Amino acid sequence: MALNLLEGKGFSAVTLAVAVFALLFAAPALYFAREAVFPPRRRLSIHLLTPARILGHAGDRVEDLDIWRRGRVLEDPYVVTVIVRNTGRHAVDDDQFYRGRPIRINFRVPVALLGSPPEAVAVDDQDLLIGPYLIRQGQELQIQVLTDRAPVLDKDAVSEYLKDAKVAVEIGSYGSQVGVAVRAVVIKLGVVLLLLYGAAAYSNWYH
Repeated sequence: MALNLLEGKGFSAVTLAVAVFALLFAAPALYFAREAVFPPRRRLSIHLLTPARILGHAGDRVEDLDIWRRGRVLEDPYVVTVIVRNTGRHAVDDDQFYRGRPIRINFRVPVALLGSPPEAVAVDDQDLLIGPYLIRQGQELQIQVLTDRAPVLDKDAVSEYLKDAKVAVEIGSYGSQVGVAVRAVVIKLGVVLLLLYGAAAYSNWYH
């Protein structure tokens, strides 16, 4: 049957090309569709945005403008925004924090909290501590910290001991909306290619 298809009836270059593209996109399309319809029970996304330098470069500093912290002038202050979002189907509650251990983000430089941080958020020298804390489905926490030097941000900076929960870390930008749009395009393209393949195969087989 496979040989007959390749030799003539039911086969054409167009059918083959569509079939190849359909196979390439079908797997990621099915994966993203499953993630959209049946997301993990508990999942957190942690976004560490690009640090924002407050005073600019040395040549751009405003004369007589200083930033003080606890009686000390900060020589090169930065602000970092941390976004924690529950993207799962269920809340992440205190029970998911193994032995009450918080999510720990190490900036490699001393940090201080800015503004009015959410409940159960604290700092410990160079670390930002989050939890134990109830994070409801779809809830988003925004936390800003102040550093005296440029922090070092990478995925290894985040330590967590959550039970029955997945954690994804992103560095540099908050691309949740872009990610949703890309996944939607992949799903639609996969469906279209599968339909085209089915139509091409049907046309070649019966004509």
